[in-house]
Amino acid sequence: MIELKGVSKGYKGKPVLHNINLTIQSGEFMVLIGASGCGKTTLLKMINKLNSIDQGDILVDGVSVRKIKDTDLRRRIGYVIQNGGLFPHLTVEENIDLVLRISNYPEKDRSTRIVEMLDLVGLEPDQYAHSFPCQLSGGQRQRVGVARAFATDPSLILMDEPFSALDPVTRGELQNEVVKLQKQFGKTVVFVTHDMDEAIKLADRICIIQNGKVVQCDRPEEILKHPANSYVEEFVGKNRLWGNPAYIKARDIMRRRPVRIDKGRTVLQALQTMKHYGVDSLLVTQGHENKLEGIVWLEDLREFQNYSSSLDHFISNDYTFVYDDTSLQEIIDTIDYNVSGIIPVLNHNQELQGFLNKSALLAVLSKRYRKDDGKEEQLV
Repeated sequence: MIELKGVSKGYKGKPVLHNINLTIQSGEFMVLIGASGCGKTTLLKMINKLNSIDQGDILVDGVSVRKIKDTDLRRRIGYVIQNGGLFPHLTVEENIDLVLRISNYPEKDRSTRIVEMLDLVGLEPDQYAHSFPCQLSGGQRQRVGVARAFATDPSLILMDEPFSALDPVTRGELQNEVVKLQKQFGKTVVFVTHDMDEAIKLADRICIIQNGKVVQCDRPEEILKHPANSYVEEFVGKNRLWGNPAYIKARDIMRRRPVRIDKGRTVLQALQTMKHYGVDSLLVTQGHENKLEGIVWLEDLREFQNYSSSLDHFISNDYTFVYDDTSLQEIIDTIDYNVSGIIPVLNHNQELQGFLNKSALLAVLSKRYRKDDGKEEQLV
């Protein structure tokens, strides 16, 4: 765990960071983001003491970095920068071996470890181990940089805009690789970027810095839905939420007043309710618990003559439902609205919360393509 307590920093009398208080949990992928010059890279470099602390303190696993020798601290931390930060006069193998030697990694195990790390980042050892950085593409150099950072098995990895110089395809591939490695090995990653799309894709939490101050730190979906101020809203982009359907939940877009009827009512009462609301189906619930029992359809009731009969015999269980925390992405991928019609939205106690239908889904998806007119965008 990393704790920043009242951290401030300035250069030549000019303040850069102001009273930063931030806790990064073990195993968390934290992204620091903000405009150029906001102080995010300065903050990152203070964690491994490449920059000194003017005021406040930084604790790594409960110990102040002031009390840890610079060399000891940096041996415990992997560090990745643009272009991998490789030594140009050393081969790929030698670049990785260097950090292993500095960290006192057993000599007899180093060659095996180098092969393991190259395999891990998708580089064939026989093909790349003896290449120099100048013989590699930008993406390959960055893969070597990631391999080197993970080689000594540090608990903490710092990454300073490592993918900003790469083409979109290579960048996307490496983003996926880093997330995979981070989750696989449970590393704590602090990642600096100026790209909000990259932050959303990678982060467990995003810390937005404005003029040296933390203005919002939260999960990506919360920042997208509830920006803390106009700067965050502008930085994020007002319509960006609609381009990230994994963060939009059924509860955010459902219609909240479904037309429903109690299980104990009669066929006639169901028909009258349908006529009143102009619908061809009703969601059937029971009692105050509001638990969904099923659906009754107009076509099943229309030809029935005994209007005083209970609805029990006409309740259909042939329907699709979603939970209130089901993502829009899952809904798009799995539900055919042309077949399903009305989609009840339940909580995990099977209580009815609302409903979705084709028109609701189309209304939500259309927001992705609306031009920003300066008005506040609301979820359905």
